[in-house]
Amino acid sequence: MSTTQEPRRGRGRPRTPGAEKRIIDAALEEYGEHGWSGFTMDGVARRAGVGKSTVYLRWQDKDTLLTDAVGTASNELGAVDTGSLRGDLCELAGNIFRYFREPAGWATLRITIDTAGASEALGAFSTAVIDVQVEHVDQVVQRAIERGEAPTGTDPNMLAQCLYGAVTMQTLGIRLGNITLTDEEVEERSGALVDLVLGGVLG
Repeated sequence: MSTTQEPRRGRGRPRTPGAEKRIIDAALEEYGEHGWSGFTMDGVARRAGVGKSTVYLRWQDKDTLLTDAVGTASNELGAVDTGSLRGDLCELAGNIFRYFREPAGWATLRITIDTAGASEALGAFSTAVIDVQVEHVDQVVQRAIERGEAPTGTDPNMLAQCLYGAVTMQTLGIRLGNITLTDEEVEERSGALVDLVLGGVLG
């Protein structure tokens, strides 16, 4: 008998190839459809086409799963660097519009609404949504300050609230009206919103 043992597979990662992305996507889709009260690890596993044990190998509960899902799905939103404050904010606003059209984006929007209406904290995942939003705008603002486009002390929180708030309200109206925006319409709306926000915050 060989005394050599195979290296133990590290805990904390799904063993099924490609399972992590499927689970992340499934988690956001489940939340988008059912909200916090109807969100279950069983439902996520079924939607992802994996066993429940595969989900629990990586995430101990639905809060840690959703926290990871929110961060993973939002990472590309803030990957903007056009060389100007207006350009960055327009691109970011367009990314948010398009993101909210997808199941993952709608889930993060629903998380925000659920959190606002909850009588007690839902979990760390709800805070992650807000942190990601401010982080994206903060990076844009810091570059603008370094370029001299924005004064030192410009509040990224205020810009984030104005930008995300405006896109959120428009998204709700779009969904209620069963409207589908073209890419050109997204760009037009983004530009108009950014001009309004910059005029109010920096004007």
